[in-house]
Amino acid sequence: MAARHPRRRSLPRYTLRSLAYVKLDHANGGIIRDVTERGVALQAVSPLSPGAVLMLRFDLLSPRVRIEVPGHVAWSDETGAAGIHFSGLPPRQVRALREWILIQILSAAAVSGRDSIFASGEEQIVLSPIVRPAIVLEPQPLPEVAGDIRWWLFSFTAHTFSVVIDTLVLVCAVLLFSVSSLAVMGGLPPWPLAVTLLFVVSTIFIATYQLLFSDLLCGPTPGQRLSRAAANESEQDTCARYAVK
Repeated sequence: MAARHPRRRSLPRYTLRSLAYVKLDHANGGIIRDVTERGVALQAVSPLSPGAVLMLRFDLLSPRVRIEVPGHVAWSDETGAAGIHFSGLPPRQVRALREWILIQILSAAAVSGRDSIFASGEEQIVLSPIVRPAIVLEPQPLPEVAGDIRWWLFSFTAHTFSVVIDTLVLVCAVLLFSVSSLAVMGGLPPWPLAVTLLFVVSTIFIATYQLLFSDLLCGPTPGQRLSRAAANESEQDTCARYAVK
């Protein structure tokens, strides 16, 4: 009959890979070997009597599940190994235990799935024994814009055009600040004081302008940007004229 009807487990049984201690009655205890949602197999310190009823208290980790339930000894031997069937486990703890077993099975499957049967035994990363110096990349300066820029009857170099634009921006800023200051003060102060204030304000504006359009903040000044754009347009126009000829 045993050969015709082999034993099949009706519930998944998970073998613990970490120590989980269980407390039993009469100052007894042990280590859980495997667990299902209906019982546990354990190794007790003192042998248990088959059919005995006792209280079990144990914690499972990752995630943590605390079980405190009565059970009866389904089988045992003289070495302390025994199987205990839970009696009256609440539905909430049954659900928590079932979810814990499922999480452990999925985690074990994920870990075992990292090793593929198609992977070769060779190392994937080959390190050269020769020590080579690190490659140092020097910061490259911005390219200078070549060519002249024509504006009406005037012709400027790119550098002169950028200086003119930046100067106009600074002059407009200083004039706007001066007009606003005169409107607030209600009149023009004595000329020595006015010249001193104009010099100080111009110095502050120039320093702020250079700091704002430095490599650490905004980069090229508006004059440099416009000169590059104008020089590129001039080169394109020249190329177009040569192409037409």
